[in-house]
Amino acid sequence: MKIVDTVLVYRLSGGDQTSWHGRYHAHGAADFELHFFLEGSGSYQCNRTRYPISGGRLFLSGPREFHSIAPEPGGRPLSWYAILFTFSDQLTVPVNPTAAASLNGQDEFLRKSLERCLAARETVLSVDPNFRFQFEDLLQMARSAEPSLRESAAHLLRSFLYRWFVRAATPAETPSGNRHHVEKALAYMEKFVRERVTIEEIAKKIGLSEEHFIRLFRDEVRMTPHQYFTRLKVEGASALLMSTDKSVGEISDWFGFENQFHFSRIFRKCTGFSPLQYRKTYIQTVDFT
Repeated sequence: MKIVDTVLVYRLSGGDQTSWHGRYHAHGAADFELHFFLEGSGSYQCNRTRYPISGGRLFLSGPREFHSIAPEPGGRPLSWYAILFTFSDQLTVPVNPTAAASLNGQDEFLRKSLERCLAARETVLSVDPNFRFQFEDLLQMARSAEPSLRESAAHLLRSFLYRWFVRAATPAETPSGNRHHVEKALAYMEKFVRERVTIEEIAKKIGLSEEHFIRLFRDEVRMTPHQYFTRLKVEGASALLMSTDKSVGEISDWFGFENQFHFSRIFRKCTGFSPLQYRKTYIQTVDFT
């Protein structure tokens, strides 16, 4: 397991000053993210489910899950820690082979446990607010130039995850051949996110019947291909709304929606905001492209 990024967002409020931290987005195939809220009022949305935010609330999002954070207009500013981590990399500190094999085995068990919690939607917890200080330690160690401190941060994160999310049962593995088909479909969707591509065309491209493809994709990603492809388009559209002055109509055309009204309806369905409301709420104040 490797910590990819850590951040403390402090007293984020709604309106024109909101930064890009809460934007609608998803992470990669091996990436997970923890959000631990210290204070404030607002909502955390994962896919199409919206949860109220309060101090001590902890949220886990998994690979390719679309999520966003919305401050409550006129409400108390939000403060939270976000920890992005992945299971795709090996240890960052050299260890002996026996210790490395043991730790990698533990990480595989941990990954499967997190996947089981995601499948069961056991991903929202209320924890002791005093964990804020341990999250601060984790953040400082993860950003250290010392490899040993960065690995200490990873061990602290493992202890959090074992404490909150490990259960006895783990999800069944998806056959590797099936996963290969799904990965090809995901890559195809990302490449042609601006096109009007049908699910039948994608299934044909990877050599499967449409019905079989939909079943495999849903088992692996926990949503249908159509839902995922639509959310990819909305994710891209949300980035343009934040970082450019393109009109809603231009963005609708850019991502191949039928028309501006269809785009606005789908965008609101996914994010809870109209495109213009989203732009007002999530104005990007820095250029991170």
